[in-house]
Amino acid sequence: MPEKHFYFALGAAAGSAVCVVIAKQRRKLRNTSRFFQWLYRKEPHWFLYFPLIIFLVGLWGLIPDIIHFSGWLSKEVTRTHLFDIFFFHTTFEHIENTMPIVDAYLNLLGQFLLAIICLGTMLFYIKQVKTALAAFSEKEKRR
Repeated sequence: MPEKHFYFALGAAAGSAVCVVIAKQRRKLRNTSRFFQWLYRKEPHWFLYFPLIIFLVGLWGLIPDIIHFSGWLSKEVTRTHLFDIFFFHTTFEHIENTMPIVDAYLNLLGQFLLAIICLGTMLFYIKQVKTALAAFSEKEKRR
């Protein structure tokens, strides 16, 4: 059985990709989308919630294991192809159960993805803090 961080890493990578696209386009989205205009009025720093989005999308990959662990469905049911909608969970389970070396490589890939996501998120927020501090110091200079 594979380590669960591989599935979480796939989800977190997908969530990160969505957040990156939104972060790069957020000024354009603010000007063209009523939803983003409303969001900026309601919560001007809404992008600070990106780690929560990444976490929740990451959990999507663990749903079959959560269902199995909670006892709602048996392992045989959660390994049917219907559960491939959770980041190809069934396919990877089958590959990893039949090829142990692939299991090891996928676990390393999952660890690598999570490390990159953590570092990327940290760098994004460091940039946000620097931007906020620069804006604050400019505001103070004008006084």
